[in-house]
Amino acid sequence: MKDVLVLRELEQIKAISHPYRIEILECFEEDQAATAKQIADKLGEPHAKINYHIKTLQKVGILELVDERVKSGIIEKYYLPAARTFVIDKSIMNSGDKGVIESLNQASMSIFENISNDFYKALENANEKEHPKQMLHFNDYYLTVEETEEFKMLLNETIENFVKDKKDKTRENTKAYSVSALIIPRIRKKK
Repeated sequence: MKDVLVLRELEQIKAISHPYRIEILECFEEDQAATAKQIADKLGEPHAKINYHIKTLQKVGILELVDERVKSGIIEKYYLPAARTFVIDKSIMNSGDKGVIESLNQASMSIFENISNDFYKALENANEKEHPKQMLHFNDYYLTVEETEEFKMLLNETIENFVKDKKDKTRENTKAYSVSALIIPRIRKKK
């Protein structure tokens, strides 16, 4: 598994722009291959539905078939993401191609939907004493596009440095957390 895979093709971007496929990618645990059935069980979804999306991700090189095992006469196929992190090539983002822009917008919406689902589930189910929710929110700062890029890189570096050795789920008193950062323009109603 690579550390980073740069997505340079529209078909790859379209493949990950589907919210369900992002959920599938998030089901994989660090360097542990999984079958479509295992992912279906984790998500509580039909095997055929998961299998369809896995095939789509595999076709464009986002998932890789890493093993096949025969169990009770059935061939089990084990998959892994092609990389730990997926990055969209900057030249594609700047191409101005309408299909690319729509796919990027859909991918952003899919990621946001997953983040907001995690947020609402945490509100409903979290035990505040054991693992409190943490949220930081700042608004109405005026930045240039270059400053937002610089800020994003700074946040990314800080978060990656902090969490790099925190993938071991056997550590005591831990719980899985979703860590997200949003830098979005505020749209104000005109008076």
